[in-house]
Amino acid sequence: MSEAIAEPLTPEIVFREYAPRIYHIARRMLGNDADAEDVTQDVLLQVIRKLDTFRGDAQITTWLHRVTVNAALAFRQKRANRQKHEVHETPAESLEIAPAHSPVKRWNIGPEEPVLAAEQSAVIGKAIDDLPDPFREVYVLADVEGLPNSEIADMLGLSVPAVKSRLHRARLRMRDSLAPHFEGGIAS
Repeated sequence: MSEAIAEPLTPEIVFREYAPRIYHIARRMLGNDADAEDVTQDVLLQVIRKLDTFRGDAQITTWLHRVTVNAALAFRQKRANRQKHEVHETPAESLEIAPAHSPVKRWNIGPEEPVLAAEQSAVIGKAIDDLPDPFREVYVLADVEGLPNSEIADMLGLSVPAVKSRLHRARLRMRDSLAPHFEGGIAS
């Protein structure tokens, strides 16, 4: 299904219309602004160089999304390899399943909405940033970007059950991280 493009796709349009989305995806996948800026710059350069090869078989957003995810994963792999060479031993990430708790209840926001919304966003962003990489990448692609599990599996080279498992674990961790902020703590 092709996206209707009213005007020809130019570098200016890519920068104006899609750079914020590219940055947002990279930021969520990498967990910090500096790395996201580097990846955004790399993606924009790649896209501009290959703009004439875009045939319109898929939506431009799908193409940009795939290029961004691949660039973020490659950046993270390079960073991990660099750190591995700098430090010979790296602690293994714990990928345990968190115990089940009651669901988080939504609460109403009063007149302080802008301040609270910013605080909420910061708390949620920190919780996402604190997820281990395998969980964060799946969580961002599924719950932030809204991609289907099959597409995430293709992008990350995983099976659909592996995506579902990581997404479930990520959601449990997010719930546990956010519950103290939105419920006043978890009851034992």
